[in-house]
Amino acid sequence: MSLALPPPRPEAGPASVHALPAVVLAVSALFTGGLWLAHYPTWRTLAAGLLLLSMTPRSRRATLPAHPGTARPSLAPALSTATHLGVVALTGGLRSPFLLAVVGPFTGTLQNYGWSRASQVALGLIAASALAMGLLPASWFGPEVAEPVWSLLTALTLVAVAVTNVWLFVVMTRALAAVQVEVDRGRLQMAEQALARARELEQLSAQLSHELKNPLGAIKALVQLSARDAAEGRSRERLQVAEGEIERMDQILREYLTFSRPFGKLQPEPASLGALADEVLLLLGTQAAGAGVALRRQGEAHLEVDPRCLREALFNLVANGLVATPPGGCVQVEIEELDGVARISVRDTGRGMAPEVLERVGTPFFTTREEGSGLGVALARAAFVQHGGSLEYRSAEGKGTTATGTLPRRFRSGRGDGAAAAR
Repeated sequence: MSLALPPPRPEAGPASVHALPAVVLAVSALFTGGLWLAHYPTWRTLAAGLLLLSMTPRSRRATLPAHPGTARPSLAPALSTATHLGVVALTGGLRSPFLLAVVGPFTGTLQNYGWSRASQVALGLIAASALAMGLLPASWFGPEVAEPVWSLLTALTLVAVAVTNVWLFVVMTRALAAVQVEVDRGRLQMAEQALARARELEQLSAQLSHELKNPLGAIKALVQLSARDAAEGRSRERLQVAEGEIERMDQILREYLTFSRPFGKLQPEPASLGALADEVLLLLGTQAAGAGVALRRQGEAHLEVDPRCLREALFNLVANGLVATPPGGCVQVEIEELDGVARISVRDTGRGMAPEVLERVGTPFFTTREEGSGLGVALARAAFVQHGGSLEYRSAEGKGTTATGTLPRRFRSGRGDGAAAAR
């Protein structure tokens, strides 16, 4: 998606934008009148007045912020600088009361174009003119303006430069603010489109997973029947392997469906974390005995939770610890209650994780196991978040892993969207 930003509109700026030519005209008239009152040479006064008047029609355009998509005359900054230098040369050179005005076009060019060729040319003109005025005879640039007119005209020039730069700063600030608004609007539109597309893909994949469950169940039933009727032991073994793989596919689909659609509304009730943990350890007891891993639980806490949701989260955490622990190891569930918060930790003595792996734990579909889906941890984290708590991991290679979940004693609803909460 491309974002086309329109150039800043001058009419959207302050009222001083429209009044700038009138201000330049008034300053030009006052400066010329001051030279006339000081009895400055007539031809020099008239020439300076004409140069000052020539600035009026282009004063508003010359200092407007340049936009990348807008073509600007490359000679405009140089012409403006040359005009100012011409007035200085006509009214005394380095002794001119108009000398400070040279700062105006240069700062405007610098803010407008940056350190570009236009700014470099303007600075070169100023440097070359200053050098020439310092080396050439002072008489070439006219007599010095008599006091007190010189001081009055210098003050007038200083005020004019200050007003112009303040005006330019205001216009630039407003232009940048307008561009930022457009950028933010475009960014928001892109984010909304991306979110809508993600939701569409999420719904499509969830529907696909649901549609696959029925034929997969039928295939599983046929494989089971074939395994029972198989006469050869080798055929029976192969069918049992196929049944195991089908069971794994079915588990992945169930996890994805739970993850991709919003969790059901939680139904909190007073519950014992120790009792929930014991149920989970009982369910996994046979698997743990076969793997030679001990399962233990210590501590107790009573709080308001959705037993079904939290039991499923604990099941995923303990099952992951069990898979990661070698024979002779231990997976321990530790429960404690502190200052209105219950903490439940699942600690294993497995192989642990490297820092780069630990950073990605809980990312949907990230797993280090060939037979895993990466959704178990995401679902567990979503369950804790839904209860108003959190789930954090600590691990080190060769030293095991600890998953620590925190829960408020009194139910505090978190985010209701299971997929969103897991991210």
